[in-house]
Amino acid sequence: MIYTDWANHYLAKSGHKRLIKDLQTDVTDGVLLAEIIQVVSNEKIDDINGCPKSRSQMRILFFNSSP
Repeated sequence: MIYTDWANHYLAKSGHKRLIKDLQTDVTDGVLLAEIIQVVSNEKIDDINGCPKSRSQMRILFFNSSP
């Protein structure tokens, strides 16, 4: 619950409309997780797929964002 509250604080701070209700299910596609990382690190992650349709699209997000 503490991590969920912390993450929701940063999501709300960024103006994100979607908040975490169930941590285990709500971060499975990686979109909310990427948003949290962006806000906390104050860095933009390029090429976030806001609506991944497959597992491979979810993984591409993190592989493409590595330096």
